[in-house]
Order: sequence, then structure tokens, then C-alpha cells
Amino acid sequence: NSITTDQGLPSNTIMAIEIDNSGIICASTPKGISKIDPRDLTVHNYDVEDGLVSREFIEQSSFKDNNGWLYFGGRNGFTYFHPDSLKENKFIPPVYITSLTVAGEPKYFDKPLYELEDIELGYNENDFSFDFVALNYINPQKNQYAYMLEGYDEDWIQSENRRTAFYTNLSPGKYTFRVKGSNNDGYWNEEGAHLALFIHPPFWKTWWAYLFYAMVFIIVVYMLRRNELRKINLRQELELEHINAEKMAELDKEKSKFFSNISHEFRTPLTLILGPLDRVIERLRKEENKTDLSIVRRSALRLQTLVNQLLSLSKLESGKMKLRARQENIVRLTHLYLQSFHSMAEDREIKLAFESDAEEYMVYVDTIKFEKVVNNLLSNALKYTDKGGEINVSVSGTTPPAPPSNGSDSVKENSSVFSPPAAAGETQRGQETGGIRITFSDTGTGIPEEDLPHVFDRFYQVDEKQMKTTLGTGIGLALTKELVELHQGTSSVQSETGKGTVFTVILPSGKDHLSADEIVETGKHTPDTDDDLLNDDYLFMNEVGAETKTKSDVPGDDALPLLLIVEDNEDMRSYIKSYLEGDYNIIEAEDGEEGAEKAVEHIPDLIVSDLMMPKMDGNQMTARLKTDERTSHIPVILLTAKASRESKLEGLETGADDFLTKPFDADELVARVNNLVHQRKHLREVFGRKLSFMSSPGPDELKDSGITSMDEQFLSKAYEVAEREMSDPEFGVSAFSRQMGLSRMQLHRKLTALTDQSASEFIKIIRLNKAAVLLKSKNATAAEIAYDVGFNTPAYFSTCFKEHFGISPSEYTGL
Repeated sequence: NSITTDQGLPSNTIMAIEIDNSGIICASTPKGISKIDPRDLTVHNYDVEDGLVSREFIEQSSFKDNNGWLYFGGRNGFTYFHPDSLKENKFIPPVYITSLTVAGEPKYFDKPLYELEDIELGYNENDFSFDFVALNYINPQKNQYAYMLEGYDEDWIQSENRRTAFYTNLSPGKYTFRVKGSNNDGYWNEEGAHLALFIHPPFWKTWWAYLFYAMVFIIVVYMLRRNELRKINLRQELELEHINAEKMAELDKEKSKFFSNISHEFRTPLTLILGPLDRVIERLRKEENKTDLSIVRRSALRLQTLVNQLLSLSKLESGKMKLRARQENIVRLTHLYLQSFHSMAEDREIKLAFESDAEEYMVYVDTIKFEKVVNNLLSNALKYTDKGGEINVSVSGTTPPAPPSNGSDSVKENSSVFSPPAAAGETQRGQETGGIRITFSDTGTGIPEEDLPHVFDRFYQVDEKQMKTTLGTGIGLALTKELVELHQGTSSVQSETGKGTVFTVILPSGKDHLSADEIVETGKHTPDTDDDLLNDDYLFMNEVGAETKTKSDVPGDDALPLLLIVEDNEDMRSYIKSYLEGDYNIIEAEDGEEGAEKAVEHIPDLIVSDLMMPKMDGNQMTARLKTDERTSHIPVILLTAKASRESKLEGLETGADDFLTKPFDADELVARVNNLVHQRKHLREVFGRKLSFMSSPGPDELKDSGITSMDEQFLSKAYEVAEREMSDPEFGVSAFSRQMGLSRMQLHRKLTALTDQSASEFIKIIRLNKAAVLLKSKNATAAEIAYDVGFNTPAYFSTCFKEHFGISPSEYTGL
């Protein structure tokens, strides 16, 4: 049999052969010396690491002496040894897995890796390597290794003396890594070492992810099926809707016809009301009657304006309102319409300015409808701009105009430093056609951002607590938008609460956007239209503003109760006042905020207030007054157009004493005012008499008196201050009011409203009641007690005591 490298020789080239005394063949090769047992052909190789001089030997250079020593000549000398000295290493080395490296970084665990039976890795930790070792220390570099990853490798991988196993891009799952090793003489530890590992799948490959996919699949199938069924039902419904649409079109036509007819019917009685009213007002001599009828006339005019606006919207919606446009200088036209508002702005101390970047812009417009647009936007600006504010109207081209021939490049009137920004939401129609931009900017209250998208919606009103006014209906701006769109123009708004609002209107230049029947050549007769429906209410608004003024000064008749009327509608204030001013001193406020301030300043006997007002509504004002010790005692009657049970409960929960729904009977209002005033007067008279003989009222007496907890705290504090300071003869109303944190008038009216006693009477009664207690104790003389309770002289004390108790101090002591 031949022996080659396949049987374990290091080389197939034999340099020299010697046979030892036991018959073992020793052969030198270019790669060391090999010992071959001819009985089983096992081969053991030796090299420099085993002690050879060199690995390379010379051909036929060998010798065996008489003692059995073998000699082999090599390149660097000769090697000799006795064959009996060569012992085999039969030690089976233990094998350990020493470390794990993931993506080039060592991975650590709670225990050494060789003490673990299994490990877990994430789905992104599937590139790793194991290090292992066989613990044989005799020529350990000759230790041999083999490894496999069960679940991935099909057979053992021989790594010779390499002690690392690499694996990349493994799929999630369970694996077992096994490794075995041998010593330097080839004795193997077949059991080796093993480690189970589990690579977790990514979350999108987990069982619950697949369950989710299954659910989604089922839902998609279900939705597809449902959608298919819906389409079938939709086709059936469309057939029915087609039939219903034809019927609805007929119904809408009839509804529009009915709406127009009934609105026209409203105009007839309104005309018959206004006409005779004007004649009656002219004939009347009594100014009082004229005032009442003027209120009726203004209300009828307002109603007529609303009907006209509704009719206008109806005609626009039905397409019956036609455009009658002719070429006009929009700069001159806008400036002309602006003139009507100058006096109104001056009366309100509002700066009204106009400017244009050119003297002339020719635009096709329907002058009547454009006048309505300008008037509506200016009226809106005036309503929401406070005294001292500014309104600016400007006209400009969306592209720069050519300079005028006379060298003037702008038209300005009352130029304002207020420069409005371009309106938000503006479309590009004007730019495409070289249109004209007209902006109406003000420094008024502004519109909240969330309400801006609805400003042009019909019947929409911005935050009624801040923006409600007498003339607000939610129709004017909707009509403005419709009229602008009738001109093929656009309207937009930009606003910031507390800073102001900018309305922008863009009208296209030229006439290509208009049909032939919408154009009226200059000088041509315009056929009769319903444009009289577009009557404006801005002059009405001016008339109302100039007609009445709020009454702030308290009249001089102190015998009459003081009544505060809080109402933002001037005519309503005048109407209520006309029924009450003979029996009451009346002051007025235009909103809840002003009403609260005047209530604190004047301490009225009763307040009549509207519920919905700007700045602060009636509920908020009532809540503030009822939680202020200066005004908590004042009864409040709320008036409102909201008749719902929830609205009434809300008003009563804030502390309102009574509630009247508009429209109300004036006699009923007067009766309720009188009842509340007389009821409070009776209560304070009874309570005042009771307190006149109490030295220091306790919680039970105050609770049974019918007053509120806030008033109870006030009276307790008043008694505490008066008792603490009564021994000081200099303690009077001024010092009393300072310690109570009120003005002299506020303290006087508060105490009078609660106890029917003035501040000075209150202090005197506290002193007398304390003196009565001291007299009963009989620990001091009447003169001593007089000085102790703050009286300057015993004689004056005796006089006051007898007036209050009906007997002298000495008689009281003897009782």
C-alpha cells in the first residue's frame, strides 16, 4: 500500500527513510519528519515546533547507530533522537465557546458564554462570529477544530487550527452552534461544546404581525365586497334620486317664488307703516311723542332693509338679478361713495382716509350694485372701529399703472399712516386680467382666526360676545360677496384680533368676462330693475348713533332709587328709560364691561341688563358683580331674546334675580323692577331695625336675614372695624371707608342698601349697642362708658342713647 498526503504525510516527497528497532518507519521530508506504523498505517508528523532543527531535510542524509538512535541531516544541521523517547499525547482537551461578536462589536451577557445554554439575538443581529478554544497546552498551535451551525450548515466545517466561525445574514429562527477540537496529536473531543441561539424576527414578521395582515386582508376583502354592494345600491339610488331631483327642482322653483312673493308682501305693510308715521311725526308738537314714534320709524326702516337684503339674496341665488355694467372710473366712483361717510366718521372721531396710486382706472361696473358693496364694507368697518380708530380705503392696480401725463402719480385724501397688508385668500383672477384691487382696512376689534372662513357665509355672525351690534344680521357681507362675484370679481378678508381687519375686492379689467346683455353702453337707457332692493342702512345707523347718548351722571334727586340700564341698543335703552325715568334716577351703559364699571362706581339700587352685548355679556357682568363685595347686594334683571330653558337657567345660576324674554311687556318690566326695589327696601328696613339692637350680630342672625354670603362677609367686616375703632372719638366715616377699602359714597350706598342706615348712623348704633351691654354689666358709670365707646361728652351720649332706646342711660341701668 502506498502512503501519501491523503493518509496524513506532510509531503509526497521522501528525502530519507530509517526503520527503528521496533519496526516503525521514520522518514524525512521537505516538511518535517513522519513516523509511520506499518501495522495500521497511522502517521504522526513532527516539525520545528516539536524540536526539529528545521523542516527541510537533505536527500539520503540519515543514519541509525548501534544503540538505535536515528540521525537525519537537514539544511541547518542534523536532528537526532531515540524512537523510544517519542511519546503520544493522548489527552482529550475540553472545548469551550469563549465569545460572540455581532457586527464587529463584542456582545456581552450576564454570564460567560460557556456557562450559557442558549442566547437570544435581535433580527438585526444576524451577522456574527463565535470564538472557541480547546484547552491543550502541548503545542496548542497544532490543535485542530471543526464546527457546524445546526439549522444552517449541512456538515462539519474543518477549520484546522482557526478558532473563529463566521456567519452572515442569517434568517430569524432557532439554531444550535456546535464545535469540537483535538490536541496536537490528533486526539479529538467529539462531544465538544454547543450553544442554542434564537434570532428574533422583525416586528413585521412576528405572529401578531401576520395576524394583523390576515385581519387587514379580511377587512379589505370585506370592504371590497361591501363597496361592490354599495355600488349596486348606489345605482339603484341614483335612479331614484334622478326622479327626486326633478321633483326637487320644481319644489325649489316654487319655494323661490314663494319667498320672493312673501318678501314683497312684507314691503307693502312696511310702506304703509312708514308713510303715515312720517306724516304723524311732522304734525306732532310734543317732543316726547316724536321720540317714541322715531323709535318706531327707525325699527320699521331697519326691518325694511332686512327684507330688501333677503330679497336681493333670493334674486342673486335664483339668477334673476342681472348685471347692468358700464365703463366707469372706479377711483372717482369709490371716492364719491366714500363722501357719504365723512360726517359719520367725524361724529365718531374716526379717521377716514382714501388713496389711489392713479387718478383713473376704467372698469365695467354696475354702479348701483358697486355702491352697495362700498357702503356695506364701510358700514361694517364703522361698526367695529372704536373712537380714535382709522379706516383706510385704497384703490390700486394688480399691475403698476402708467404714470399720468400731468406728472401726478397718486390721489390721496386725508392720507393715513395706517398701511394695510394684502388680503389673505385672494385669488388670481385680477392679476390674470390686470384687475383693480380695492381694500377697506380698519383698526377695529378684528375677527378671530377660526371665524375668518365663515365671514361671507349667510346669516353667520362672528363671536356674538365681542362682535354683536344692533345692525349685525349676517346678511350684509354675504350680499357683498354675491354682488362682487356677479361682476366676476373676488372678495377676501384678513384680520387679527385687536389689530383690525382688511377686506379686499378685486374687479377684473376690460369686458371680455361679461356677456353682451350685461353691458350697457354709456348714455344708453337702463331698463327698470329691482336694484331699489339694494337700499342701504348706513344712514340709518348714523341716525341712531346721533339720536341718543348714554346717560352717565347721577341725577340730583336722592329720594329716588338709582337704576342702571345696561343695553347696547340705543333705542332699547331709550325705550326702557321712558317707562322708568319718572320714578327712578337712571344711568346708562352701552355694554357689560362699562355696566360693571358704573355699577362699582355708583352702587345702583337695581340693574336692568341685556344678555347679549359686546365686550362682556349680561351673564359675565352679573357673575362679576355678584362676586364683588361692593356690588353683591344689587338685584339684576336680565333681558334676552333667547327663550330656551337652558338660557334662563344659565342666567339665574350666575346670580340674576329675574329674567325677562324679548319681546317683553313694558308694564311687566316696570312691575318687576318696582317689586324688586320695594322688596329689597322692606328687607333692609326690617333687617336695619333688627341690627339696631344687636351689639354684634352672629352668623345665625346674618344667615336668617336673607342676604347673600358675600354681603354677610361685608357686614361682619363692617361690624369688626366699627367695634375695633369705636373707642376713638376721631373715628368717622372717612376712616371707616378707608379701612373697608371703599369710597365714602360706595360705603354709604352699600350700608344703606343692606341695613337702611348711613355710614355715620351705623357707627353710632354700634357705639350705643356696646354702651348698652356695658351699662348692664354695671362695672362703670354712664360717663365712663360714654368716653369708652367714643362719645366726646356724657351729655351728648345720654341724648343719643335716649333717642335710640327710648330711655336714658340711668333708667336703662335700673331695668
